[in-house]
Amino acid sequence: MDEDIHYKELALLNRAYMAEVWRKLNDNEDMTVEEDLLAEQMQAHPEYASFWEDEEMLEHQFDPEREENPFLHISLHVMLERQITSNNPSYVRAAVERLEARGEDPHEVRHALLRILVGEIWQVLSGKGPFNEKRYRREIEKL
Repeated sequence: MDEDIHYKELALLNRAYMAEVWRKLNDNEDMTVEEDLLAEQMQAHPEYASFWEDEEMLEHQFDPEREENPFLHISLHVMLERQITSNNPSYVRAAVERLEARGEDPHEVRHALLRILVGEIWQVLSGKGPFNEKRYRREIEKL
């Protein structure tokens, strides 16, 4: 029960942060490097703009069986972009470069990588074991 409460508090804080970054972006305020990265990912998903602007959506409980959680989706994009820009792990950036050189759409390349990342995160969250970097690398290199 305590973990569920902490998760909800963390989710609310993350969502409020996203709403603030969106506001700063729209008001042309200066942002940190981290805020710029988040804003870039938010802008890449115009279909979610209403979520950043609607205070009620900040507290909405998304049903993963029926609806996509835009806050989680953008957070995952940010995690992946950090891997790419830091070149850590290096095989993530290598996969991006290889797939984009083949003419693949950059956003769809990232979604393919995110499906693999989410699979690994799900293994951890569902108690099936620690993050398996060997499997993560193997699946990414298959793309």
